[in-house]
Amino acid sequence: MEESQERERGRSRTGGFAMTEARQTTVRPVLALFALTLTVSAVLLGSTILNVALPTMQDDLGASNTEQQWFLNAYTLTFAGFLLVAGNAGDRFGLKRLLAWGTAAFAVTTAVAGFLDSPMAIIILRALMGVAAATIMPTTLAVILRIFPAEKRARAIASWAAASGLSISLGPLLGGALLSAGMWWGSVLEIVALLALLGLAATWAWIPAIPASGAGELRVMPVAGSLAGIGLLVFGVVHATDDGWAYLGTWLPAVVGIVVLAGLALAEARHREPLLDVGLFKHASFTAAVVALTVGSFVVFGYLYFTTFYLQILRGYSPLQTGLLLIPLSVGLMVGAPLSRNATERFGARATISAGIVLMTAAFACVAGLGVHTGPGWFVADAFALQLGFALVLAPATTLASASVPIERAGAGSALLNTLRQLGSALGVAVLGSILWSRYAGMMHDRLSGAPAGVRRTASESLASALATGDPAAVKAAGPAFLSAMHTTALVAAGVCGIALLVTLFPRPSRRSGTTAAPPRTPARERTHADHRS
Repeated sequence: MEESQERERGRSRTGGFAMTEARQTTVRPVLALFALTLTVSAVLLGSTILNVALPTMQDDLGASNTEQQWFLNAYTLTFAGFLLVAGNAGDRFGLKRLLAWGTAAFAVTTAVAGFLDSPMAIIILRALMGVAAATIMPTTLAVILRIFPAEKRARAIASWAAASGLSISLGPLLGGALLSAGMWWGSVLEIVALLALLGLAATWAWIPAIPASGAGELRVMPVAGSLAGIGLLVFGVVHATDDGWAYLGTWLPAVVGIVVLAGLALAEARHREPLLDVGLFKHASFTAAVVALTVGSFVVFGYLYFTTFYLQILRGYSPLQTGLLLIPLSVGLMVGAPLSRNATERFGARATISAGIVLMTAAFACVAGLGVHTGPGWFVADAFALQLGFALVLAPATTLASASVPIERAGAGSALLNTLRQLGSALGVAVLGSILWSRYAGMMHDRLSGAPAGVRRTASESLASALATGDPAAVKAAGPAFLSAMHTTALVAAGVCGIALLVTLFPRPSRRSGTTAAPPRTPARERTHADHRS
């Protein structure tokens, strides 16, 4: 057994197949990649399919704005928090075993959550879904890195990334179709559970039993630290919606969360086998790729959150119509996936990523043009541009970041990458959602200063609550207040994209030489024209 593991590590260091010669002949990469995309699609579909059901859940369950944000964030928070240990568990105990057990747990928790009627119980089950999802996401990428040879790895990662982005985009359409067909809100989760079961069957049939590398040490404190830090940060940001940033219970948890995460990063930097390998950020290319992916997730998930209320509550579209109007997100990704590959080969990864960020920035700036009577064509074009920009970021940034990780630490490396992406997703909903509803509440308080206190309080809770009051002044003020708040939120998102663009365009100079830090070294066969140009 020890000799087998040593041969495994030896092949990993040379950049070839991370499997024994006898096992290579039985691997069917196309079917294995199909199984991996099925499972990762279920995970990412579970992160967005609930968005379109939020207005229905508000009516059926009486969920508040804060509870609605936690329906989404409980999933991404535990997802991000457990990714660190999940990556190391795959390296240590076996990728196929972890993937199978994680997919089974994800299917069960998702199926149960769809039949609950208590907001708090749903939040708890969504958190458990996130724990299970954390075992899937980094493991799928690690399997790709272990079973595909260097010359085919970039194309496999591009397919994996395209399936990931497409699942995010198709969530609202599939959820809207189910709700418009008269199904209850939980049906959107049951379809995710079914997809996970299909992924489990495909995993069992087509994923090879890759020998465990034995690398990595499983430690509890980094996981507890990441959960505590991310949880406190998101808790503070979300609750700014209700209490405002001046309230001690809002900013104090957020500050403590940041301090905990900073302490975790410092502690891990000194550890001999870090779960959170902050040393990778010494490479400018890795940093730029991770920042681009994190910011892309931040703005896309925030966009899906606030446009749901714009389309369904303000414009009065049905869940199915909302899903159809969001189809351009999927089209943008389908167009952008091959375009990003060709652009990377011709112009380099950094230029392609920068172009994608510019496009996302422009898309958010154009959200300011959306009004109550704006034609659907404007929204469709804007959604297409946003996802096209994200597609230009997704594959080249994932490839650049993955190339920085030693192959025997593939699980832990992909866990770090996906931890930051999921943190971006959670903060996108939390930060942009908080800005949206805080701005809306402030404007409603000002515009209804002469209204009865009960009407002013109810109308300030949400757009749907204001329209439900039946008060003429509240109904008249709600639409313009929400639009103004949405425009402000979109401009903030555009500013965040601008910061990511600066990081991408202006890499850090090396402390030692005063020159730009070079990308991480990769095996000769793995170096593409894109890597040289980046």
